[in-house]
Amino acid sequence: MATFYPTLAIKAYRRCPPDCRACEAACAEKMRPLGPAILASRVHEAGVSKNVTCFQCGEPECIKACPADAIVKSEEDGVVRVIQDNCIGCEQCVTACPYGNMYYSTEAGVAFKCDLCGGEPKCVDACKHKVLSFVKTRPIFDSLRHKDLLSRGTTLCMGCPTELALRIMLRVFGENTILIGCASCAVTIFKECSVPASCQLFTNVAPVTEGIKTYYRRQGREVEVVAFVGDGATADAGFQSLSGVAVRGEKVVYICYDNEAYMNTGIQQSSTTPYGAWTFTTPVGKRQKGNTQTSKYMPLLMAFHGIPYAATATVSYLEDYVQKLTKAKELKKGMAYIHLLSPCPVGWRAPVDSAIEMSRMAVETNYFPLWECANGKFRLTYRVENRKPIPEFTRLMGRFSHLKEEELQELQKMVDNRFALIQGLCKLSE
Repeated sequence: MATFYPTLAIKAYRRCPPDCRACEAACAEKMRPLGPAILASRVHEAGVSKNVTCFQCGEPECIKACPADAIVKSEEDGVVRVIQDNCIGCEQCVTACPYGNMYYSTEAGVAFKCDLCGGEPKCVDACKHKVLSFVKTRPIFDSLRHKDLLSRGTTLCMGCPTELALRIMLRVFGENTILIGCASCAVTIFKECSVPASCQLFTNVAPVTEGIKTYYRRQGREVEVVAFVGDGATADAGFQSLSGVAVRGEKVVYICYDNEAYMNTGIQQSSTTPYGAWTFTTPVGKRQKGNTQTSKYMPLLMAFHGIPYAATATVSYLEDYVQKLTKAKELKKGMAYIHLLSPCPVGWRAPVDSAIEMSRMAVETNYFPLWECANGKFRLTYRVENRKPIPEFTRLMGRFSHLKEEELQELQKMVDNRFALIQGLCKLSE
């Protein structure tokens, strides 16, 4: 069974024009005479399209339910297809699909579904607004050589991308991994991982990670020791000890999942909280309008320690994230530091299904550029072709909703200055 799932993705959150149905028209033309368009249906407020087409499941329930062997999943491209000459019209697959993405044509008497038009979806070609994109996930899943080591159900908040980030990391690093964390959102699901895990104090995550790695190295055993920690313990309470570990050169991997505040303890400001953002300790009122300070740029600080590998990442660009995890794992000596943007829908006052799009727009506005520094050489790993203005990012969440034009311009200036610095470092490394 193919283990990758090509799919269609809504690329621009809440940007689909309410009066445009070009994708549906293209889909209807392709599906004729089986049935109506199956690509999209507007299921929320006006102007919001929700992709309800087939997810090309890894273990499709429709295949299990079909008594006529009329549904197959291709090993070549991962697409689930209906062999209509074999279909007996029993509709068992329609009932079995947990997402409601299998359909029955009363005219033809057979089941039908989205098959991605053989790899060239007509809906994507028809979309003039570039809202839809065709996502090929095989390059990602080919890199995931290990089984899933995190249980399918977790206790994190709905829509939290930290679960996906941790799940992918464990798929890359495998069972020979020891996980280290501290009081945070992520540590609440360490117990749901099939690897040894330890919860430490805020101030000693990095040295404990180093100590465990040193112990096993002296025992002659190769073990992957990975710290998976939030921004509070990284940029604030644990920064001194993290800095010490960075300069001592032990081979450890440190991943900071940054939701830009102390989310687990009630949404308080951390050193990575951006300018203008609301938190409970940077309130919005007559005397103050959110955070008045510029955030600490942790990934660059870690790169300037001279460690062999530092990088930024986000789960909205999974292939980039997987490649950086692989480089961190393959490192022979010294610290690998990955700074992962992990939006918190609760703390950012955003819809529960918006974390991926917030991550994507953070990159597309250069608010969170994707780069790496390997052995002192900086390189952008994703180049934004048409940089979007910062309001395209801030409008997706409530924590910036109070900002006026002047304050947005100030935030834009900070973003531009920071990106110019990274861009300059990349040019110096050429």
